[in-house]
Amino acid sequence: MSPTELLFQIWGTARRHLVLIGAVTGAFLALAILYLMTAAPQFTATAVMVMDARKSTTMMNPSAANQTETPLDNPTVESQLEILRSENIAFAVVRKLKLDEDPDLTRPSGFGALKGALRSWISAPTPPTPEQKLRAAAALVDNNLSVRRVGVTFVFEITFTANDPVRAAEIANAVADAYVTDQLDAKYQSTRRAGVWMQERLAELGAQATDAERAVVDFRARNNIVDAGGGRLLSEQQLTELSTQLSGARGTASEARARLDRVEQVLASDLSDWTLTDALRNEVIIKLRNQYSEVTKREADLIKRLGSQHQAVTNVRNELSEVKRSIDEELKRIGEGYRSDYEIARARVETIETNLKEAVAEAQLSGQAQVQLRALESSAQSYRALYDSFLQRYRETVQQQSFPLTEARLITSASPPSQKSKPRASMTLAGALVMGALCGFGLAFLRDATDKTLRRPADVERQLGFACLANVPSLEGPEAGMLREVVAHPISRFAEAIRAIKLAVDDHPPERGPQIVGFLSALPGEGKSTLAANFAELAAQSGARALLVDGDFRNPSLTRRLAGTARLPFSDLIGGRAAQALVKTRDRRLDFLPAVRLEEGTSSNDVLSSPAMAGLLAELKRHYDYVVVDLPPLLPIIDARASAEMIDSFVFTVEWGGTLADNARRALELSDRIQRKTVGIVLNKVDGRAAKRYFEYEYAPGKSAYYG
Repeated sequence: MSPTELLFQIWGTARRHLVLIGAVTGAFLALAILYLMTAAPQFTATAVMVMDARKSTTMMNPSAANQTETPLDNPTVESQLEILRSENIAFAVVRKLKLDEDPDLTRPSGFGALKGALRSWISAPTPPTPEQKLRAAAALVDNNLSVRRVGVTFVFEITFTANDPVRAAEIANAVADAYVTDQLDAKYQSTRRAGVWMQERLAELGAQATDAERAVVDFRARNNIVDAGGGRLLSEQQLTELSTQLSGARGTASEARARLDRVEQVLASDLSDWTLTDALRNEVIIKLRNQYSEVTKREADLIKRLGSQHQAVTNVRNELSEVKRSIDEELKRIGEGYRSDYEIARARVETIETNLKEAVAEAQLSGQAQVQLRALESSAQSYRALYDSFLQRYRETVQQQSFPLTEARLITSASPPSQKSKPRASMTLAGALVMGALCGFGLAFLRDATDKTLRRPADVERQLGFACLANVPSLEGPEAGMLREVVAHPISRFAEAIRAIKLAVDDHPPERGPQIVGFLSALPGEGKSTLAANFAELAAQSGARALLVDGDFRNPSLTRRLAGTARLPFSDLIGGRAAQALVKTRDRRLDFLPAVRLEEGTSSNDVLSSPAMAGLLAELKRHYDYVVVDLPPLLPIIDARASAEMIDSFVFTVEWGGTLADNARRALELSDRIQRKTVGIVLNKVDGRAAKRYFEYEYAPGKSAYYG
């Protein structure tokens, strides 16, 4: 269904049931006005709170003030909202303000009062217990309390509605105070439990740290590992010192060996080079060298004066040899000192090398133990660091326990409102109007949904599978006048509908010629007889030879209205005597054949299905262009089905708003012959004013008056 079709359907429903919708809406408005007149005024007070995590963080840990703070997330904020609405807060407010002892607050009103009155009328009321009073007051606080978050901020609005504005403000502020107290108590209990647990954990960690440190000391003692300071072991320090001493001893030995070799070289080469370091510093050699220089000068002087062969020169040369010998002896003595120093240095080198080898071996052994020592020291340090961390946290927990803070704080206290919040006349009336209209529309749609009668030509065609030939309006007045309505008002809507039926009947047979037309309905009272009479009148008025036959032998309504009690036996109509029974209408253009009188022991369906009736209809067909037969209804009796073979075409009549679609469908399904010969469906007794609410019944907008 398109939106346009849906809108038209809604508009049509509103038009059809405008009175119902208006009545329901009026009832809702009346109830709303009654409520406004009788309802007690209510006042709403509002307190505003904010959650600020920075406050408690800065107070409890000032060093974290400049750090990046973790913002409150939405689940946390929503959790706090649920805590504000919790039963614990309601009970705290009730106990603080003693609301369970306030009769004005706990007295039921409205439906609650009515319910209590009915209950007390049925049985004697029992006085409530203190626990029941407390729970009733807490339930009342919960029902009248509203907590909402302002946008995406961390600000909460706490509103409470009560009959007394002062009491409403007190309860709203009490809810905020109860929430803050609950948060403080929760933090205190949490920190207290954390402190107890951390105290036990500290004792355990302290014992573990002590055991780990003791294990390090015992391991050092077992493996002779001594710390020399600066993170170095004694063995490592000794190894370093021995290496340094070995280098120095080797240098000293090399120096002593070099001096010894120099002295031996000087002595072996008989050189007069006494420029050795020790010789230059030796007083004896210095004196001998000075003496040698003086003797050398004196020898040169004597040779110059006395000649080289003089005895004095010889004595001087002997003296010079003696001085040289003394110098050589002194040099040998120095060389022996060099040799002694060399031997001492070499012995020291060997001693240090031996000590170094022992130290290296010892260092290798201590290195393996040091690996285990580092593991023990790491474990001891970890336990000690964990202990220190827990100790710090324990101190902070103790501090929080002695000075608890909460993230929530009240920023605006509730004050007694000056104007009532409920009931609001405009909103109440608007809501009643909307609800009334919706309920009215709902009842209207329900009424349409449960209405199984045929009201629209489209419904007729969809439900029954035949074309709707005409929408015949309902007639008012005497029954006799209704039978000639098409003659009395030839340009009326009724006459136009009968013409449409005649046109459809004329176009139904494949070949033109006289035909027998039967008018049917599912149940009695649907107007088929009136349609049949007017159809025959229209055919007679158009110049055709028309005969109206009352074929409803059990309820001959046409006979009663057109011929009174003139009913002949069926045997009088056989053998060419039917003309004697015909009745002329008022203008003598239409002939009428009344219903026959059934003989004793004869049923109407036997007569209608007999060969005699078939011969009678065939004879009448030879003399008339239209033989219009008013047949009995299909569902109550089988007469119409019995005569289906003799009828050329059928016009099926349904009453507008009276015939159920299921009945009409079941009636048509009773006979295949009737279905094959049915020209179409006539929607009869249409209420013109009511039909406009279902379909466009008028010929054209504003032109219906032209057609009478």
